[in-house]
Amino acid sequence: MGFNMNEHPLHTYLMAQGELGGFEVVLPLSQNAHQQMPNQMCGYTYLKDLQDEKPVQNDDLLWKDVSSLGDFYEALRKHSIYTKAMRSSSFCAPAEIKTNVHYLLIFHSPLELTTEARNILERLFKKLELDLNVCGISFFLKCKDVALPREKNILKEMLCKEIELVNPEKIIFFREVPKPEKIETSPIISGNIATFADKPAITLYSLLEILPGKPDVKEKMSEVLYICQTHLK
Repeated sequence: MGFNMNEHPLHTYLMAQGELGGFEVVLPLSQNAHQQMPNQMCGYTYLKDLQDEKPVQNDDLLWKDVSSLGDFYEALRKHSIYTKAMRSSSFCAPAEIKTNVHYLLIFHSPLELTTEARNILERLFKKLELDLNVCGISFFLKCKDVALPREKNILKEMLCKEIELVNPEKIIFFREVPKPEKIETSPIISGNIATFADKPAITLYSLLEILPGKPDVKEKMSEVLYICQTHLK
C-alpha cells in the first residue's frame, strides 16, 4: 500500500501501524496533539488520552451517599486518604456516636487530644458549668497524622457531611497547634462567631497551647474562658 507524503506525518504513521497490527491504536496524547490531528483519521483509529485519565476508586465516593454516622465513619475508613499503612492503624472514629448534640468539639487530629489536653478540656468545661459528656468530639483528620495541603479540600467536604449527620447546635473548633518552625509568635484567636456548614462556630487555641508551662498560658486560658462565656451560654 502506498502513502501520500503530503498527508499529516501522524496519519502516515498510524496507517502503517494499522497495516501491521490492526486499526485500533492507543496513544498517550496531549491536548495539542488532539487539535493537530486530521479529521480523516477518525475513521481508522480510536485514540485515548492516557495523561488525562485518573481512575477514581469507588471506595473514595462511599461517604457521599451515607445517611447514618456509623456508615459515614466506615466509609471514611475505606477512603484512600485513610488506607495508607500508618493512617489505617491509627484511624479514630468516635467511640460513642452522638447526634443532635448541643456542642460538637472538633480537633485537628487525635494528636491534639492527649491525656493532658483532655484534662485541660474537662477543667475548662467544669469552669463553664457545661457537661462535656453530652458533647460530640471529632477530628478534622481522623488519624494520628498531619493533613497534607492537597487533602484539605476533601477533608473539609467530609467534615461538612459529618456535621450534617451530627446536627449540632454549635461548633467549637480547636485549632491545630502552630508549627514553631513556620512562625515566631502564635497568632491570637479572634473569638468571633463564624458560620461553618450552616452552624455557628467559634475557634479556640489548641489545648496543647494552654498546657502548664506553655508560653502565655494564663493569658490564653483567660482568653478562652472569656470567649466561651460570651458565646456558649
